[in-house]
Amino acid sequence: MLISRAAFLASLFSSLSLAQNAEETNRPRNRRCVVPSSNGTRDDSSGISSVFARCATDSVIVFEEGVNYNVFQPIKATNLSNVEIQMYGNLHLPQNISEVQKIVNGGTSTWFTFKGPRLDWTGPEDVNNGWIHSYGQAWWDANPPNETGIDGRPHLMGYETSQATIKYFRSGKPIAWNMKLHGEDIAVSHAIVDASSTGSFPFNTDAFDVKGTNIRITDSIMYNGDDAIAVGSESHDIVFERNTIGYQSHGMSIGSLGKDASDFANITNLRFEDVTVVDALYAARFKSWVGGQGLVKNVTWKNIRVYNVTFPIFVTQSYYDQSVSRGDVDTESSVMMEDFTWSDFSGSINSYQPGDGSCASDPCWYNSGLSNLQHTEAVIIECNTEKSCKNFVAKNIQLYPQTLEPASVICLNATTELNPNLGFSCSNGTFTSP
Repeated sequence: MLISRAAFLASLFSSLSLAQNAEETNRPRNRRCVVPSSNGTRDDSSGISSVFARCATDSVIVFEEGVNYNVFQPIKATNLSNVEIQMYGNLHLPQNISEVQKIVNGGTSTWFTFKGPRLDWTGPEDVNNGWIHSYGQAWWDANPPNETGIDGRPHLMGYETSQATIKYFRSGKPIAWNMKLHGEDIAVSHAIVDASSTGSFPFNTDAFDVKGTNIRITDSIMYNGDDAIAVGSESHDIVFERNTIGYQSHGMSIGSLGKDASDFANITNLRFEDVTVVDALYAARFKSWVGGQGLVKNVTWKNIRVYNVTFPIFVTQSYYDQSVSRGDVDTESSVMMEDFTWSDFSGSINSYQPGDGSCASDPCWYNSGLSNLQHTEAVIIECNTEKSCKNFVAKNIQLYPQTLEPASVICLNATTELNPNLGFSCSNGTFTSP
């Protein structure tokens, strides 16, 4: 059979590309670079930066086990390639709030910035080592009443890579946002993010803000005061599986999307499965702004166990942020939702002490637009229009209020025509799952 010259060349280039990718992936890491440390007596930032500059390619960078490193200045390494970071020691950020604020307000908003292909992070199995200590408790307790976090809070880490693994990553008391994870073909496992507070609420302590393709987060623990995972656009083929999340977490979230009406959202193929959610505000959550545009398609939350969760299943296309004001928007425009499934949910709804410590407005931001809340709601779905939600399915939802009253539902605009297998009546009242 004859093939065209163009087809032959395309096949040849594809084969060459695959061969090149295989060669890149199998490239050895011949250099071993041990990071020097004063073991707690002075700032180690300069030495850390020097190692990342000197060993940016085909290297293993070792933070030694049982050794403490003071990281009093931000670390930025954006030209890495085929590097493994062995985080066996413990990193310590500055405890002087004003010094950190000076750095952040001076233009450096992220404390650790790592970028490059095949950038692996490996911590030890021993849970006493491999920690990044950010000392966020003092920051949370310094927050004035009815405010949402003091000025000058840093993002802990920006991590952009491809064909990489992150194992045994551990973050203790991150000041605010923990890890911005961007890229493709990334596997995160056995991570711990502990932003639980003994005092004031830990605002904006997202565990993983994810954007990219083929990213998996598994077998991990996240206790925090915001989203355990927040998936942003563009993202495709994301898996969040076998994890435990809690404290006052805002759950497994998509969005927020559509705040900027010109930014077209594009998200497909998300799976959240086999997750335990404890003492959280939300479990399964979607949030987009009125006036947004785009499509989110093929999303599943399955086998989700909730204990003392205020809003186990929550969808809103009219998201509200108590710290943001917007101009006029097209109220008929929405980020479209299609092929969403919630299945095999079980556990208890927080009826006695609903909400969390993030309420800084009246009415509280998470109650905004929800009249006659009983805090028996197993499901809340707020579609912006009768055309913005399609092919929703809820099945085997076994959620009960702590008061032992019948579970209830709030539902708006999920029409029977577009959602024939919804599994319950889209109206406000008692929730009955077939």
